[in-house]
Amino acid sequence: MLIALISDIHGNLPALEAVIRRIAGIKPDRLYFLGDAVGYGPWPAESVEILRRNVHGGVLGNHDAGAARKVDVSSYYDAIRYVIEWSRDQLNEEQKKFLGDLKYIYNDDTGLILCSHGSPRMPERFDYLYSKETVERLYEVEPFLRRITFVAHSHFFNYFVLTGNGRSVELDLASGRIDIDFPYPSVCVIGSVGQPRDGDKRAGFVTFDTEKMSVHFHRVEYDVEKTVNQIRKLKLPRSFADRLLEGH
Repeated sequence: MLIALISDIHGNLPALEAVIRRIAGIKPDRLYFLGDAVGYGPWPAESVEILRRNVHGGVLGNHDAGAARKVDVSSYYDAIRYVIEWSRDQLNEEQKKFLGDLKYIYNDDTGLILCSHGSPRMPERFDYLYSKETVERLYEVEPFLRRITFVAHSHFFNYFVLTGNGRSVELDLASGRIDIDFPYPSVCVIGSVGQPRDGDKRAGFVTFDTEKMSVHFHRVEYDVEKTVNQIRKLKLPRSFADRLLEGH
Protein backbone atom coordinates (compact mmCIF):
# COMPACT_ATOMS: atom_id res chain seq x y z
CA MET A 1 0.00 0.00 0.00
CA LEU A 2 1.19 3.50 -0.82
CA ILE A 3 0.16 6.31 1.54
CA ALA A 4 0.65 10.04 0.96
CA LEU A 5 0.79 12.37 3.97
CA ILE A 6 0.33 16.14 3.86
CA SER A 7 0.13 18.86 6.49
CA ASP A 8 0.38 22.56 7.30
CA ILE A 9 -1.48 23.84 4.27
CA HIS A 10 -2.34 27.07 6.09
CA GLY A 11 -4.81 28.34 3.52
CA ASN A 12 -2.26 28.24 0.70
CA LEU A 13 -4.50 27.00 -2.10
CA PRO A 14 -1.98 27.14 -4.99
CA ALA A 15 0.45 25.02 -2.97
CA LEU A 16 -2.25 22.52 -2.02
CA GLU A 17 -3.52 22.24 -5.59
CA ALA A 18 0.01 21.64 -6.89
CA VAL A 19 0.60 18.93 -4.29
CA ILE A 20 -2.75 17.26 -5.00
CA ARG A 21 -1.86 17.17 -8.71
CA ARG A 22 1.49 15.55 -7.92
CA ILE A 23 -0.18 13.06 -5.57
CA ALA A 24 -2.75 12.20 -8.25
CA GLY A 25 0.16 11.31 -10.55
CA ILE A 26 1.72 9.09 -7.89
CA LYS A 27 -1.65 7.34 -7.33
CA PRO A 28 -1.41 6.45 -3.64
CA ASP A 29 -4.00 4.20 -2.06
CA ARG A 30 -4.67 6.66 0.74
CA LEU A 31 -4.11 10.31 1.66
CA TYR A 32 -3.66 11.34 5.30
CA PHE A 33 -3.81 14.91 6.61
CA LEU A 34 -1.69 15.85 9.64
CA GLY A 35 -3.27 19.15 10.58
CA ASP A 36 -3.35 22.92 10.05
CA ALA A 37 -5.53 23.45 7.02
CA VAL A 38 -6.00 27.09 8.01
CA GLY A 39 -4.04 30.02 9.45
CA TYR A 40 -1.57 32.39 7.75
CA GLY A 41 -2.97 31.98 4.23
CA PRO A 42 -5.81 33.55 2.24
CA TRP A 43 -7.88 30.52 1.11
CA PRO A 44 -8.99 28.66 4.27
CA ALA A 45 -12.41 27.54 2.99
CA GLU A 46 -11.14 26.31 -0.36
CA SER A 47 -8.28 24.42 1.31
CA VAL A 48 -10.54 22.74 3.85
CA GLU A 49 -12.97 21.76 1.11
CA ILE A 50 -10.25 19.98 -0.89
CA LEU A 51 -9.17 18.12 2.23
CA ARG A 52 -12.73 17.28 3.23
CA ARG A 53 -13.31 15.64 -0.14
CA ASN A 54 -10.00 13.84 -0.55
CA VAL A 55 -8.41 12.63 2.69
CA HIS A 56 -8.91 9.19 4.18
CA GLY A 57 -7.83 10.07 7.71
CA GLY A 58 -6.32 12.93 9.63
CA VAL A 59 -5.62 14.81 12.81
CA LEU A 60 -6.29 18.23 14.27
CA GLY A 61 -3.69 21.00 14.05
CA ASN A 62 -3.40 23.88 16.49
CA HIS A 63 -4.67 26.45 13.96
CA ASP A 64 -7.55 24.13 13.07
CA ALA A 65 -8.36 23.75 16.76
CA GLY A 66 -8.56 27.52 17.07
CA ALA A 67 -10.80 27.85 14.04
CA ALA A 68 -13.05 25.07 15.36
CA ARG A 69 -13.17 26.71 18.81
CA LYS A 70 -11.60 23.66 20.44
CA VAL A 71 -8.81 25.75 21.98
CA ASP A 72 -8.69 29.27 23.38
CA VAL A 73 -6.59 31.48 21.06
CA SER A 74 -6.61 34.55 23.32
CA SER A 75 -2.98 33.93 24.30
CA TYR A 76 -1.80 33.68 20.67
CA TYR A 77 0.05 36.70 19.35
CA ASP A 78 -2.11 39.27 17.59
CA ALA A 79 -1.37 38.44 13.94
CA ILE A 80 -1.95 34.70 14.41
CA ARG A 81 -5.12 35.23 16.42
CA TYR A 82 -6.48 37.65 13.83
CA VAL A 83 -5.98 35.23 10.92
CA ILE A 84 -7.39 32.25 12.82
CA GLU A 85 -10.52 34.23 13.67
CA TRP A 86 -10.72 35.58 10.11
CA SER A 87 -10.33 32.03 8.75
CA ARG A 88 -13.14 30.78 10.98
CA ASP A 89 -15.46 33.36 9.45
CA GLN A 90 -14.67 32.10 5.94
CA LEU A 91 -15.68 28.48 6.63
CA ASN A 92 -19.14 27.04 6.07
CA GLU A 93 -20.73 24.68 8.59
CA GLU A 94 -19.60 21.50 6.83
CA GLN A 95 -16.02 22.74 6.74
CA LYS A 96 -16.11 23.71 10.43
CA LYS A 97 -17.50 20.27 11.24
CA PHE A 98 -14.73 18.57 9.26
CA LEU A 99 -12.11 20.36 11.37
CA GLY A 100 -14.03 19.90 14.61
CA ASP A 101 -14.39 16.16 14.06
CA LEU A 102 -10.64 15.60 13.68
CA LYS A 103 -8.95 13.87 16.64
CA TYR A 104 -5.54 14.54 18.15
CA ILE A 105 -4.22 11.06 17.27
CA TYR A 106 -4.90 8.83 14.28
CA ASN A 107 -3.87 5.16 14.19
CA ASP A 108 -4.54 3.59 10.82
CA ASP A 109 -5.49 -0.05 10.22
CA THR A 110 -2.09 -1.08 8.84
CA GLY A 111 -0.77 -1.33 12.39
CA LEU A 112 2.35 0.53 11.26
CA ILE A 113 1.38 4.18 11.58
CA LEU A 114 0.56 6.67 14.29
CA CYS A 115 -0.25 10.23 13.17
CA SER A 116 -0.22 13.39 15.28
CA HIS A 117 0.16 17.09 14.47
CA GLY A 118 2.73 17.72 17.20
CA SER A 119 4.23 15.28 19.68
CA PRO A 120 1.93 12.34 20.47
CA ARG A 121 3.22 12.43 24.03
CA MET A 122 0.56 15.02 24.95
CA PRO A 123 -1.00 15.73 21.56
CA GLU A 124 -3.43 18.37 22.78
CA ARG A 125 -0.41 20.55 23.68
CA PHE A 126 1.00 20.52 20.13
CA ASP A 127 4.63 20.26 21.28
CA TYR A 128 7.21 20.40 18.48
CA LEU A 129 9.41 17.48 17.46
CA TYR A 130 12.40 19.07 15.79
CA SER A 131 15.49 17.77 17.62
CA LYS A 132 16.85 14.64 19.26
CA GLU A 133 16.08 16.14 22.67
CA THR A 134 12.40 16.65 21.89
CA VAL A 135 12.10 13.23 20.25
CA GLU A 136 13.68 11.45 23.22
CA ARG A 137 10.76 12.57 25.41
CA LEU A 138 8.70 10.02 23.47
CA TYR A 139 10.28 7.27 25.55
CA GLU A 140 7.62 8.21 28.14
CA VAL A 141 4.96 6.83 25.76
CA GLU A 142 7.06 4.27 23.85
CA PRO A 143 4.58 1.38 24.38
CA PHE A 144 1.95 3.35 22.46
CA LEU A 145 4.13 4.20 19.46
CA ARG A 146 3.80 2.36 16.14
CA ARG A 147 6.57 1.43 13.72
CA ILE A 148 6.50 4.99 12.38
CA THR A 149 5.08 8.07 14.05
CA PHE A 150 4.28 10.72 11.45
CA VAL A 151 4.12 14.29 12.75
CA ALA A 152 4.02 17.82 11.35
CA HIS A 153 3.86 21.28 13.00
CA SER A 154 7.53 22.32 12.64
CA HIS A 155 7.27 22.85 8.84
CA PHE A 156 10.56 20.96 8.42
CA PHE A 157 11.50 17.55 7.02
CA ASN A 158 13.21 15.34 9.62
CA TYR A 159 13.58 11.65 10.37
CA PHE A 160 14.54 10.33 13.83
CA VAL A 161 15.03 6.80 15.10
CA LEU A 162 14.74 5.79 18.75
CA THR A 163 17.76 3.61 19.48
CA GLY A 164 17.05 2.43 23.02
CA ASN A 165 18.22 3.57 26.45
CA GLY A 166 16.55 6.96 26.05
CA ARG A 167 18.59 7.88 22.97
CA SER A 168 17.81 8.72 19.35
CA VAL A 169 19.57 9.57 16.10
CA GLU A 170 18.61 11.98 13.31
CA LEU A 171 19.03 10.58 9.80
CA ASP A 172 20.42 12.32 6.73
CA LEU A 173 17.67 13.08 4.19
CA ALA A 174 19.94 14.01 1.28
CA SER A 175 18.81 11.02 -0.78
CA GLY A 176 15.14 11.93 -0.36
CA ARG A 177 14.38 8.41 0.86
CA ILE A 178 14.57 6.46 4.10
CA ASP A 179 14.44 2.64 4.11
CA ILE A 180 12.97 1.43 7.36
CA ASP A 181 15.17 -1.50 8.27
CA PHE A 182 15.82 -0.73 11.94
CA PRO A 183 14.20 -2.54 14.89
CA TYR A 184 13.19 0.55 16.87
CA PRO A 185 10.27 2.97 16.46
CA SER A 186 10.97 6.02 14.33
CA VAL A 187 9.56 9.52 13.82
CA CYS A 188 9.04 11.16 10.44
CA VAL A 189 8.40 14.93 10.34
CA ILE A 190 6.59 15.52 7.07
CA GLY A 191 7.30 19.17 6.24
CA SER A 192 4.70 21.69 5.07
CA VAL A 193 2.58 22.09 1.97
CA GLY A 194 1.74 25.75 2.44
CA GLN A 195 4.48 27.32 4.52
CA PRO A 196 7.84 25.50 4.49
CA ARG A 197 10.41 26.93 6.90
CA ASP A 198 13.61 25.13 5.95
CA GLY A 199 14.80 27.63 3.37
CA ASP A 200 13.13 25.85 0.43
CA LYS A 201 9.95 27.65 -0.61
CA ARG A 202 8.57 24.66 -2.54
CA ALA A 203 5.66 22.72 -1.04
CA GLY A 204 6.57 19.51 0.76
CA PHE A 205 4.93 16.17 1.53
CA VAL A 206 5.90 12.53 2.06
CA THR A 207 4.83 9.11 0.85
CA PHE A 208 5.14 5.80 2.70
CA ASP A 209 5.24 2.44 0.93
CA THR A 210 4.07 -0.19 3.44
CA GLU A 211 5.39 -3.10 1.36
CA LYS A 212 8.85 -1.73 0.57
CA MET A 213 8.92 -0.06 4.02
CA SER A 214 10.34 3.16 2.61
CA VAL A 215 9.53 6.84 3.06
CA HIS A 216 10.06 9.35 0.25
CA PHE A 217 10.29 13.12 0.70
CA HIS A 218 8.78 15.21 -2.10
CA ARG A 219 9.04 18.87 -3.17
CA VAL A 220 6.64 20.61 -5.55
CA GLU A 221 6.91 23.98 -7.28
CA TYR A 222 3.84 26.22 -7.06
CA ASP A 223 2.85 29.82 -7.79
CA VAL A 224 4.20 31.48 -4.64
CA GLU A 225 3.54 34.98 -5.99
CA LYS A 226 -0.17 34.22 -6.35
CA THR A 227 -0.43 33.45 -2.63
CA VAL A 228 1.74 36.42 -1.67
CA ASN A 229 -0.37 38.80 -3.74
CA GLN A 230 -3.63 37.47 -2.32
CA ILE A 231 -2.41 37.87 1.28
CA ARG A 232 -1.52 41.48 0.50
CA LYS A 233 -4.80 42.09 -1.34
CA LEU A 234 -6.82 40.90 1.66
CA LYS A 235 -4.60 42.94 3.99
CA LEU A 236 -3.68 39.92 6.08
CA PRO A 237 -0.43 40.34 8.05
CA ARG A 238 2.30 41.19 5.53
CA SER A 239 4.90 39.03 7.27
CA PHE A 240 2.88 35.93 6.36
CA ALA A 241 3.39 36.81 2.69
CA ASP A 242 7.03 37.83 2.93
CA ARG A 243 8.17 34.61 4.58
CA LEU A 244 6.77 32.49 1.74
CA LEU A 245 9.23 34.09 -0.66
CA GLU A 246 12.19 32.80 1.37
CA GLY A 247 10.79 29.57 2.75
CA HIS A 248 11.19 30.70 6.37
